[in-house]
This record gives sequence, structure tokens and C-alpha cells, in this order.
Amino acid sequence: MDIWDCHVHCMGGETPDELLHQMDVGGITRVTVMSEFPGDFRHDCPPVTREAMHAAAQHVISLQQADPERVYGLLWADPRSEGVVDEIEWALSDGGLHGIKLVPNHWSPGDEFMLPIYEKVRDLGKLVSAHAGILYGFGASSAHCRPVNYEALLNVPGLKFALAHIGWPWTDECLAVFGYFKWVTYHAGEENRMWIDTCRGTPDAWRLEALQKAVSYCGTDRIMFGTDATVRGLGEVSPLHLAKDVELLRDVIGVSEAEQEQFFWGAAAAFHAGT
Repeated sequence: MDIWDCHVHCMGGETPDELLHQMDVGGITRVTVMSEFPGDFRHDCPPVTREAMHAAAQHVISLQQADPERVYGLLWADPRSEGVVDEIEWALSDGGLHGIKLVPNHWSPGDEFMLPIYEKVRDLGKLVSAHAGILYGFGASSAHCRPVNYEALLNVPGLKFALAHIGWPWTDECLAVFGYFKWVTYHAGEENRMWIDTCRGTPDAWRLEALQKAVSYCGTDRIMFGTDATVRGLGEVSPLHLAKDVELLRDVIGVSEAEQEQFFWGAAAAFHAGT
């Protein structure tokens, strides 16, 4: 079975050979890999400079260019940075990246200055992968990452996005937001444009319940497998997460083989389609 890991992080300095080797060791066919955060994780977290964001983009572009069939790159964008919209356009257009990664820290998804960013990504036919749930690092910023904050994306018709970690510990809230988008888009005659990234964040004690609810409520065509691993840790981490999720889905929840293929590949392929 082909495996698409929708959530892998660069930490800086990784080479294409390292990434492809780690994918092979970990049994991963394709990855969505996010650029490193081009700033620091301290509590006040000042805005990232445009130069630092550009360098981070160049790095992940180089990883993607090594094998564009297997590596799908995203730019970790700091929306408070000067020239961020232009930098996003360069990275996604000239650089060929598939979208942006957002981690709300000291800003919220519904802040007014976010609208031009969302509109630019949408107009380029790209996507947003967003952190949802408790935020480790950046000080007391988790309130910005509540899944309900992403209701603001209702104001950006046509923008495809995924919320990561099933929003843990607010997993029910994350699934409710999915249901809201599904309802709104259905009545507008459109396809639901929200996906759920199930990468870890849900500890083992919560994993079964969260996956069970996500499968039942969202369907496996909208929930994606992810590890939240670093590039250099992917070979070690991915087999563990794969084995646990296969066991839960197949042996406990009882999903079909076709549904497993959607979870581990098809949902991410649909999310990235056209980007």
C-alpha cells in the first residue's frame, strides 16, 4: 500500500538525499514537507524577517526539486512579516511549492491582515495546512489555535485547507468545524474544502477515540495520515505510527481495505490535486 505522510517538518540543513533515504527507510511513498520555521520559538516570538523566510523557502524548494513526484513542499509563512504576500507568491509560483503552513502564534486565523494571504493562496490554486490544537512552543499561544477560529475561512470561498492534529485536545471541536464547512458548502452547491490532518498530537490514550470519531463523521476520503516527524527522524518514527494506525483502523475500528487506502494515500492526493 502506498503511504503519503501529509505532515513532515524541516529543521534546517537537510539534504535531498537525507529526505529520500529517510522516506525509503520509513516506508513512505510521498511526503508533504514543511519548511523550517525561520525564526525562534521564544515566548514573544518577534516577526520573522523576509530574508529568513525566503531562505527557508529556498531550502524546501531544493528538497522538492530533487523528486517532485515524491516531495510536496510547503512554506511555513509568518503572516506578520513584511512583504509576506509577495514572498508567498514567489515561493508558490516561481518556486513551485504546493501551499503554505500556518501556525498561529501571537496572531489568530481571523485577524484582518490574514485575508490577503488566504486570497493569494487561493488565487494561485494552492492550499493551506494549518496547526490546530494546543501549541507547544511560542509561549501562551494555544488560544489562537482553537479549531473554531478557522471559521474565518468561510469568508474565503474556494480556499482548500487542512487542520492538523485533529485539533487535539479539541478534537470534537475540530470535527464540528469540519461539519460546519461541509454543511455550508453543500448548501452553496460546492465541494467541501476542508480536510483533517490526523498527525500525532493525539497521544495514544486519545488516539482510538479521535480516529473513530473522525472516520465515522468525516469519512476516510477527508482524513489524512501524518506523523509530525522531522525529516531526520522520519525513518524511525513513521513505522511506529504506521503500525499503530493500521492496527486501530483495521483491527479495532474495522475499516475496509479501500478505506485504509483512502486514509493513507487517497485523501492527501485529493487535497493536493491541482496544486
